[in-house]
Amino acid sequence: MKTKVIPAVIAALFFAVGFSSASADSSEKLDFASYLEETLGHFHALELNLDDDNAELAIVHATHPIAELYDLMKPELQEHDPEFDARIQDTLTNLRSNTVDVTREDAQAALDEAREIIEEARMLIVGEELSNDPSFKMSLIKTLLETSIVEYAEAVENGAIHEMAEFQDGSAFVWKSQQIFDEIKADLPEHEVEEIDEFYADLWHAYDQRADPSTVETLASGVIHEIEEIAGEESDEKLAFAGYLEETLGHFWAIELNLDEQNAALALVHATHPIAELYDLMKPVLTEADAEFDAKVKQTLDALGEKTGSDVSREDAQSAIDEARDIIEEARMIVVGEELSNDSTFQLGLIKGLLETSAAEYAEAVESGAIHEMAEFQDGSAFVWKSQQIFDEIKADLPEHEVEEIDEFYADLWDAYDKRADPTLVRTLVDGIIHEIEGIAGEESDDGGLHAYFENIEHLLAETSEEYAGGNTDLALSLATKAYLDNYEFLEGPISEHDDELMVEIEVMMREELRNMIKNGAPLDDIDSQIDTILEKLEDAEVLVLGSMEHEEEHEEENVYADLTPLKQVDVGIEPEDVVCASGMELLIKNSNGSPACVKPETAERLIQLGWGTRQ
Repeated sequence: MKTKVIPAVIAALFFAVGFSSASADSSEKLDFASYLEETLGHFHALELNLDDDNAELAIVHATHPIAELYDLMKPELQEHDPEFDARIQDTLTNLRSNTVDVTREDAQAALDEAREIIEEARMLIVGEELSNDPSFKMSLIKTLLETSIVEYAEAVENGAIHEMAEFQDGSAFVWKSQQIFDEIKADLPEHEVEEIDEFYADLWHAYDQRADPSTVETLASGVIHEIEEIAGEESDEKLAFAGYLEETLGHFWAIELNLDEQNAALALVHATHPIAELYDLMKPVLTEADAEFDAKVKQTLDALGEKTGSDVSREDAQSAIDEARDIIEEARMIVVGEELSNDSTFQLGLIKGLLETSAAEYAEAVESGAIHEMAEFQDGSAFVWKSQQIFDEIKADLPEHEVEEIDEFYADLWDAYDKRADPTLVRTLVDGIIHEIEGIAGEESDDGGLHAYFENIEHLLAETSEEYAGGNTDLALSLATKAYLDNYEFLEGPISEHDDELMVEIEVMMREELRNMIKNGAPLDDIDSQIDTILEKLEDAEVLVLGSMEHEEEHEEENVYADLTPLKQVDVGIEPEDVVCASGMELLIKNSNGSPACVKPETAERLIQLGWGTRQ
């Protein structure tokens, strides 16, 4: 019996936009917190301009929060506390009159009061736990730096500042991001902290030198890259820890089943697995978080075998298991935290880890249609059960189509367990669920071009027919599933763009009809006829998709200006709305002066929300 380390699913968990109620809530809180941080950045710039007696720029920064940021915060504030929302609106509206044309001392008092209001808003909407979470703070750093890059690009050209307000916005957001970083750096890896400090030093030097915007973007992106690496490592650690907890709970379930079956030997196996195989993996994190609680966990797991043994009543054994479950939930809250534990993206990661481990356990347990290692078989089924329990908790918040497919895969997976199917089929069905999970979570495939998917389907379906003819039903089903799962799913989007009805028709024929025919033992001629029809329709789809791609490639060759910056393209006579952006970038036109900017899609969304620019 082997314990497998659960692989990370979402390396930068907080950087992704959520899809479920829990994930969406985290995303909304991140957006709200970033508006607060930008507001505080404007307060900082306001102070600097007041110190320099620059009333004109002080007014700009005094009015930006109410003009650009308040409307983005208002829905959340209204929902939580309309009375407090009115206080914030009043504070930001009066910031100009309270800080300009008054004494510096009175202006500072007004700013300090405004800062306190902002902090109250943070506690009201975001909450203390999430506000103090290092991963959440790193997300704020990233957001501030991405916005600063765009502001600087608008402000500086040919070594000179052309838009002072934007230049100060950029520097204020860099300053605020560094303030947040300084709050958490003591808890981050020393090497990465040193690198980030160096990047910040170089970034400030670039600001002082009015460096080319590409240099500033490179340096800010350097900080972002280091932040993403740290956040990924921290997320990986919490995901792995939570995975060990879920495996422990799976063992508890197996104890209960074996006690009900009066199988004391197997009950003891599952009672001792957590302390023998999982506790040592959890101990470093537990000790760091709470050494006293770590001792409590160890004591509970140590005693579980004795407290659930054959000489203990079923009622007393259940009490011991329930107590152990409570301890595990305490450990989850201490190490992972409530916010992340309830995040659906994180829970999808747990499902994936449990299923990966279950497939490995099943492969050790079953051979030639018989169970050879019952403990491993029960491990595998316990981890499938726990993964499905988690899935059932979040499925109401997931896309309906994917939920239906995952439910079907779980039904087929349990059927495969019941029939002691070949491990390759169990692996294929597990991969089916994992594939759907990765699709929901937005993970990208590393596979090649679309043409390869069409070819793969043709080869796999030919093998399906061959294996079915030879009586290898499990292998035929596995091949047919792979044709759909590992290949056609990647074609659904491109085909749907041209003919949605054709996409759905092929999907039903492959995912439902062909697989059900194999399961039900349909005649070989019917199987071959179904495959032939699928391949004919795929030929039609291939013409639609690949023909369109060739046209797009020809169009891309015409984009000879994509290597020039937006402003340089304007200099050579291109209209702002006709500026060509590099691959993966999106064109925005700034509302204030009509100038073009090429930004990442996620940055574009944010700038549009802020009223900074519009799409073309």
